[in-house]
Amino acid sequence: MASALRTLDPELLALAKTECNEEQSQREAIVATLQVWITKSPHLKAPTDEQLILAFLRRCRYSQEETKRRFDNYYSLRSVFPEVLGSRQVDEALLTQLQRGVHVIPARPVSPQGPRVIISPFRQIDPKKSNPREAFKLVFILLELLALECDNASISGLIWVVDARDVTMEQMMQYDPFLLKKAFALVDQCLPLRFVEIHMINMRREGQTIFNFVTKFLPSKLPFKFVVHKKSEDLYEHIPREAMTIEYGGTNGYQAEALDYWRQRLLDNKDYLARDAQYGTNEKLRVGLASAWSNGELNGMSGSFRKLELD
Repeated sequence: MASALRTLDPELLALAKTECNEEQSQREAIVATLQVWITKSPHLKAPTDEQLILAFLRRCRYSQEETKRRFDNYYSLRSVFPEVLGSRQVDEALLTQLQRGVHVIPARPVSPQGPRVIISPFRQIDPKKSNPREAFKLVFILLELLALECDNASISGLIWVVDARDVTMEQMMQYDPFLLKKAFALVDQCLPLRFVEIHMINMRREGQTIFNFVTKFLPSKLPFKFVVHKKSEDLYEHIPREAMTIEYGGTNGYQAEALDYWRQRLLDNKDYLARDAQYGTNEKLRVGLASAWSNGELNGMSGSFRKLELD
């Protein structure tokens, strides 16, 4: 049977080798080995999609043991993070969230072999109609679809631009530290894609207090470059302006075009995402050590910004 794995252009092929330890002659056999491991793991119910497994392999630089751990984490975390990873129905609520422009993925990567960009203007989260959990749910769905269809994302990674312009205190107060800790665990230990840079632009001065509070729950050493810019123009010292949408002064298409594209991709993958509900882990059937999540590594933190006394 012919492989479903995409052929890479020569430049991306070379980058896959240097960045991910990928050998074209071996990748199909290694993916097949992991497909067998998934089907023979009694505790694990997960898809065996070749392109998804390949993204996990690239994320782990082709360490099969690390790939198994990350893949297992991705599906075992669902039981303790259902508000973000559960119920991935492509319904009107999800499509409405997308159309608000909470997350925008422009058409082109930073360069032909460069990372993909995600732009998140968080002012679009309406605190009366939505909440950060729904915004996180949408972005992690989009990231899985990127892992399936975009070799730039799985080889060169992601750059996330968070736009805090006009974000209200009411919106910021919805970000409780426990939600952020779980989202960070998902990014750091589970996702098949890696963030190489996160840039926060247009942060309001009064938002710094909340921002400083929430980030103190993250590790002091982050696995990606994290930069808060005083001026949005400073962003372009790190990424080319052309990588951003026209609304940000770039040439990477209009936001509306990107949203239309991803709306169609969500609709095209409606059945794939609906099947996702059956996936996860049964810890009673796990052979060996319990997962980190069932051991309660994410417990012991609660609270909300609403309890803070701000100066």
